[in-house]
Amino acid sequence: MKTWLSSLLAGPDQRADEMALIAICGGLSFIGLEIFAVVVRHQLFDPVAFGEGFGGAISAVALGMGLKAKCGG
Repeated sequence: MKTWLSSLLAGPDQRADEMALIAICGGLSFIGLEIFAVVVRHQLFDPVAFGEGFGGAISAVALGMGLKAKCGG
């Protein structure tokens, strides 16, 4: 199990890939929040609003990673 998970999170150079980790966390939180909203709170889940917020977070992380690589941080 550990090798399978590390292969999911490793990039081509066998280092940790942050974007893969963020994508997996986003998918798991989407499923978790959907189940919580529907089963526990008995309300509708808005996947569009979640997608917009998560997309904004991913773009901010990608911008930060790009600036860090460009500026040598």
